[in-house]
Amino acid sequence: MERLIAVGTKDGEIINDDHFGQSKIFSIFRLDGNNFVKIEERNNPYYDKHVHAKVEDILEIINDCKIWIGKSMGKGSMKKLKELNYITFLTSKDAALEAIEEFLELYDQLQ
Repeated sequence: MERLIAVGTKDGEIINDDHFGQSKIFSIFRLDGNNFVKIEERNNPYYDKHVHAKVEDILEIINDCKIWIGKSMGKGSMKKLKELNYITFLTSKDAALEAIEEFLELYDQLQ
């Protein structure tokens, strides 16, 4: 089943160290089984704001991506996303590609 993954990054490749909603660029990957390919980058108009972006704001940008990967996300946002049938995944990896590989490995173990 094909799905889209959004990874919160600084530059399209390196994962943002701060909250997911403050990522400069969301790198979007198409996932089909265990195969994935980067299909686009979406700029985040909220990345340089002094307040954390609300999950509703970020949904306007990446609502078609059912998997969100980052280093940090608010607990309230993660809860709301789960209620909306999104998957959130926190990683300590620095590279977007490594984080997706980590997600797939762990996700497969849970299936």
